[in-house]
Amino acid sequence: MTVQGDTGLGPVGSVADLHQAIREHYDGLIDLYEEMWGEHIHHGYWDADDPADRHQAQERTVRELVAFGEIPVGARVLDAGCGIGASAIMLARDFGCEVDGITLSAEQVRRAREKAAAAGVTTRARFEVMDATHTGYEPGSFDVVWSLESCELMPDKLAFLAECRRVLRPGGRLAVATWCVRDDQLTQTEVRLLRRIYRDFAASHALPLEHYARLCEKAGFTDVATAEWTGNVRRTWKLTSETVRPLLRDPSYIWRLVRVKGVNIFRFANSVPLMKQAYDQGLMHYGVFRADRGPDPD
Repeated sequence: MTVQGDTGLGPVGSVADLHQAIREHYDGLIDLYEEMWGEHIHHGYWDADDPADRHQAQERTVRELVAFGEIPVGARVLDAGCGIGASAIMLARDFGCEVDGITLSAEQVRRAREKAAAAGVTTRARFEVMDATHTGYEPGSFDVVWSLESCELMPDKLAFLAECRRVLRPGGRLAVATWCVRDDQLTQTEVRLLRRIYRDFAASHALPLEHYARLCEKAGFTDVATAEWTGNVRRTWKLTSETVRPLLRDPSYIWRLVRVKGVNIFRFANSVPLMKQAYDQGLMHYGVFRADRGPDPD
């Protein structure tokens, strides 16, 4: 539901309510997400003729962001919005990084710790429940802040970016992959579609990619670079729709899920075709940006 004049480019409701929705969403659906998406609960990355399956493509997304962000081997990394830890574990295992992963979801932290133990990287990949806009880390604690599909959850994106800069050491690097929207001239029909998607995925809102670049500069970052990955990731929702479609056709399965997960499972199931629709209409985009911490003002 939208209000007259809603541009779709800002949060709706209080931060406390949004944080509670995030906790309930991911705590309640953690096993279903992993069953459907695998351990990497984010978009996959394909070239035009790439035959990779979804799981291979999701791992490639991590490698592509490492390359785009020019993440140094062995860096100390803050994974802001770490999910169930798959990216942090890859950074620790494959790139020798020391990673602190943070999320609002206690269940995600529990699962991430289990996965880090199974991967043998508990000394290099640690996980805590924490608000990414108010982390409590000392200034200059990290070489890199990494955010893979968490920026869209942040109601105050400037505050998030300012906190990222605060915890980065001088010369540190920010690397972000996030949902974006086409531009800032959205119709009310498009805003209504986006609001349904945001509600169903417990997201706050997305912005056009160029808005993120301006916010980085406003937060004090320098050497901001952006790239559009929309064409590389949109196959994610075709494949996910093919996964969800049989579930929607099996009432007995749906009602079993309702008994365990509650009625929000209907929103979860319906959100997948809505996201595909937003990509097919050219409304939803996917962008990445990197930036350097930059010097403190005199």
